[in-house]
Amino acid sequence: MNPLAAIGGIIGFGIAGLDPFGALVVVPALAAGVRRRVILLFFGTAWLATVLTGIVLGESVQHVAAWLRNLFTVPDPARLTMQLVLAACLGLWAAYRWAHRNDTKPERTKMPRLAGPIGMSLMGIFWGVSALTDPSFFGVATIGASMQSMLAVAAVFTGWFLISQAPLCLVVLALAAGRDSRPVQRAIGFARRTARPAAYVMTALLAAASLFLILNGATYLATGTYWPG
Repeated sequence: MNPLAAIGGIIGFGIAGLDPFGALVVVPALAAGVRRRVILLFFGTAWLATVLTGIVLGESVQHVAAWLRNLFTVPDPARLTMQLVLAACLGLWAAYRWAHRNDTKPERTKMPRLAGPIGMSLMGIFWGVSALTDPSFFGVATIGASMQSMLAVAAVFTGWFLISQAPLCLVVLALAAGRDSRPVQRAIGFARRTARPAAYVMTALLAAASLFLILNGATYLATGTYWPG
């Protein structure tokens, strides 16, 4: 593949896969007191897992994509049961969160249970492997499959990771100036100010997801098809 075309493809797929959620994991963790080296460990394991997943994917990108489609193709009766069980779990979780909404003060952020080195490493690995759910990852994998060198393949997925995880990269770069630097402190202050509204939004999203699954199941019972078809 032409180098310029490859670079353009990496940039395009990176922008298409732009993901702010990595930063949304890291900033609240900083606000809760997680150490800088643990945040860097999360970033490093996420990057490494993404690259290794891409290398393992290699030229079998189309086969892996087809396997994932078949994996998530569930017969209708079993799918209905799974949806209703998941709807019940999400609904109960939303109800629990709402019932305990005043248990903690918004300015006091608890240390996450997975905020240690092992927990953040496992989360980073999960973050990297979850790239398989991003269509743009398969797009950039086709570019990597055309490369002759494993180092070139690693560079392709590194480029995609840095662009798609640009918000996370910006937080990590800000951390290089120190935890007490102005950008980091502003981000932490923002996370603490929005902790309570963010918790309400999360509860509302859980309730909405539960309601959607219930309505989708009802649609199947009434029409014999799910929405969207």
